[in-house]
Amino acid sequence: MTDAYPFFHRVVGVDLGTSSCAVSVWDGAKLLMVRGPTGAATMPATVGQDRAGQVIAGVPPADDPENVIAGVKRLLGSGEPVRFRGRTYQPREICAFLLIELKRQAETFVGEPIHDVVITVSAAAGEAQRRALREAAGLAQLNVRRLVEDPAAAAMALGADARPGTYAIYDLGGGTCDASVVRVADGTIEVLGTSGDQRLGGDDFDELIVAFALRQIRERYHVDLSRDPTIRRRIRWEAEIRKRELSVADHTTLELPVLTATVSASVPLSRRAFEAMIEPDVQRSLDLLTEAIAAARAAHGVGWGDIDEVVLAGGSTRIPAVRDRLAGYFGWGAARLRTDLDPAELAARGAGLVARDYEPASLFEGSPVGLLSASLRLRAELAAPAVVAADEPAETPDPPGPSGPPAETPADFRRVAEAAYMLLLQDGEHDGLGSAYGAFIAAVQAAAPDARLTELGETLSAEYNRAAS
Repeated sequence: MTDAYPFFHRVVGVDLGTSSCAVSVWDGAKLLMVRGPTGAATMPATVGQDRAGQVIAGVPPADDPENVIAGVKRLLGSGEPVRFRGRTYQPREICAFLLIELKRQAETFVGEPIHDVVITVSAAAGEAQRRALREAAGLAQLNVRRLVEDPAAAAMALGADARPGTYAIYDLGGGTCDASVVRVADGTIEVLGTSGDQRLGGDDFDELIVAFALRQIRERYHVDLSRDPTIRRRIRWEAEIRKRELSVADHTTLELPVLTATVSASVPLSRRAFEAMIEPDVQRSLDLLTEAIAAARAAHGVGWGDIDEVVLAGGSTRIPAVRDRLAGYFGWGAARLRTDLDPAELAARGAGLVARDYEPASLFEGSPVGLLSASLRLRAELAAPAVVAADEPAETPDPPGPSGPPAETPADFRRVAEAAYMLLLQDGEHDGLGSAYGAFIAAVQAAAPDARLTELGETLSAEYNRAAS
């Protein structure tokens, strides 16, 4: 790949989030997102096992949620141990698995060793959490050149494609919420005010759905399953999938077969009910935005009326209710919410831009014997790396095929999307089907309006029927 991109800057930017991760690299002319085996630019911040008992980072077996560790970033710096694979791990070790996998993917893309990284961190993170994050990077044999706070990273990504003005950055991820006010002028970015909460994000929305499902099961089956951690993990895995589906559908159903020998449940959930249950948390996130604006006013005289646009960062900003509340908060229409930038990639892109300021090292600079032995142990436990796709495909004879339908694919079109995907994998010669499938999946990922999804879904159905006949 180095022939295709000869000027890679070997200091990468990493967004190590609570629910997802991403890595970016500068190629000498533009910033590229490194894509994983599925073709996605983000990797789940989850760790599981394969059938051989080896650790899988980022791509856990979806049919085995009981043995998946998720959301561990919230435990960094707490000293709280994590039980996994029959033994005890420290949270920094679980995070190290994720960083090792991201490092592998970046090295496969660049074609050279990567030793240096800029990593994002919540603006509300304390010293213990920042130290644990550096330790996790050390276990992955990465030199941390800088920990860049999420609002600053998002501002950097914004500054690469923004006209002069004052922006509010609303970053609602899986586990944290950060709000900030930034000023872009003459190629410079100034952070005017920030606020954050490390215990507010999409993971909390998942837990609300879990509680809802457990109440429904208790009322229907007269059994309380809330104290069983294995069942809670299974329901939470399903909750995350259905939460995403509600970004593009009005109704969904949590399918929970064989929770116990006598309980198999299907729990309907409407978008309206979901929005009602997350309303207090959404309000809390808007309170953080108020605090950031108040800090900007106190320090720089910049108030609510001076903000030109709101930039959305973090995957949870795809939820329609969140966007509606933001537009209502400012009294604007949706047009002044910046939805042209992928919220799940924004922080990683900003970290990658910051990484350009640092020179790459020729080797990992950590030397303590204990650190090296722990790093070798974690690497030995990790499964062999998978094949990685890039933001721009390498010049190879076999370009990567389409990625599968995402979890938020509307239920009405999920079956035909899966069938189209399988047909394209078997025979990629169906140009009309490939175009229809690509357009539909892109609309799903962009949380397009229901009417547009229905239009594209019907086109996909027609093209599939034509190709399969």
